[in-house]
Amino acid sequence: MAPPEAQMSFIKNLASSDRKLRTASLESLQLFLSTRSALTVTDASKLWKGLYYAHWMSDRPLPQQRLANELAALADALPNAACLAPWFDGFWTVLGQEWPMIDKLRLDKFLLLVRRVFAVQLRCARKHGDEVERTLQDWPFEASGDLRKVPLGLRLHIMDIWVDELEKAELLAPEHGEFLGRVGGMVEGLKHCPIKQVRERARESHDDPRLPWGVEKEVDEDEDDEWGGLDD
Repeated sequence: MAPPEAQMSFIKNLASSDRKLRTASLESLQLFLSTRSALTVTDASKLWKGLYYAHWMSDRPLPQQRLANELAALADALPNAACLAPWFDGFWTVLGQEWPMIDKLRLDKFLLLVRRVFAVQLRCARKHGDEVERTLQDWPFEASGDLRKVPLGLRLHIMDIWVDELEKAELLAPEHGEFLGRVGGMVEGLKHCPIKQVRERARESHDDPRLPWGVEKEVDEDEDDEWGGLDD
């Protein structure tokens, strides 16, 4: 389904390789978001639908990477957790709906967008607490309920990257142990998810040796010994 005609100019400007056009559109959106005292999931979903199409239309790797970074950073324009929670709810709502329609040629840029937004969401959850953490529990880390709202490929992608993004954000440090424990608890809950692939990936990622409770992989010393032939 194409975006409304009224959004097309804005979307094209966001997806433009012309830095001035793109910057002007982003600044306009940042200003709009910064003035919100409240935001509904419906309104956030409408905004993310337009941003989704902008990313869909972006061409070439470097502009795509730049736009993914810029779209993820829009969360920083929102003034409070009451706006951030529906903002992320809107993101997952739109990505969940659109994910099955993303073709192979466009998949990489949307995997990158998810990675960038997820990284910002972790940072916001650490800073703002319950309301933003709830969006993690309700979407990528949901272990029960209507699991169809987050497609399998999207779930598995999060299982693949969550420890990496915690590490990049320096959230594996001991001083963040309480937050890290809560995120780890969400992943641990997925070990009992009805979806087999999610259960397996959750177990594997939850045992990552970078985590405080992670399991170091044992190395069989015999595997490293090479036979040097018979001694003379």
